[in-house]
Amino acid sequence: MNNNNNGNIIPIITYTNLGSNKYILYQENKNKSGIYRWNNLITGLSYIGSAVNLNKRLTNYFSRGLKKKEVIRNNSIISNSLLKHDYINFSLDILEYCEYHNLIIREQYYLDLLKPEYNILPIAGSRLGAKYSPETLLKFKTRKLSPEALANLKLAKAGWRPVFTPLRKINQLLATGHITTVINRKDGSTKVYDSIRSAAKDLGTNHVTLLNYMNSDKLLKGIYSITRKFK
Repeated sequence: MNNNNNGNIIPIITYTNLGSNKYILYQENKNKSGIYRWNNLITGLSYIGSAVNLNKRLTNYFSRGLKKKEVIRNNSIISNSLLKHDYINFSLDILEYCEYHNLIIREQYYLDLLKPEYNILPIAGSRLGAKYSPETLLKFKTRKLSPEALANLKLAKAGWRPVFTPLRKINQLLATGHITTVINRKDGSTKVYDSIRSAAKDLGTNHVTLLNYMNSDKLLKGIYSITRKFK
């Protein structure tokens, strides 16, 4: 059982019942980059990863054929566990959305903090300590990393942390409970929601757009005034 600092981390969103909710997961993470965590609901063990395209990466996890290849080629513990227990016995957290050039840095932060048991490698972006087939080893020997990838690896090993960005501000707001009030300036009606996400869903928009209108003079869709307060 994982006894690390999991209790101190509040995910942006947690997906359960993945058999029926995986398509919601795909839709909500389309064209987003960030850090994710698989949680085995049976064993309590976890895996942390990052992706430039979360939708594409997470879709791959639901392919039985690709998971088998990962087990054979890279001795992937998380893929083996997903095959053994099936994804219906897992939950999936989005720990953070971030700009793609900060992915390795932020992934390293969570690896250091949470020490997930399914991660073979302690360094984000590194394959040190992994066991590979001869064919895979040959590919690694002949590959060339981009200057950006090399720079990110150096920064990760040095423990550098990125500056406070707009996306990180959004992450912080979403991870904190808010009472969100929506006033219809056209008919005077008022609705109160227990989260930013629930208000955004009811209004047919997304949480990022809603945040831009909160506690400001701007009206969403020319009708709605949005305010929030902490729970």
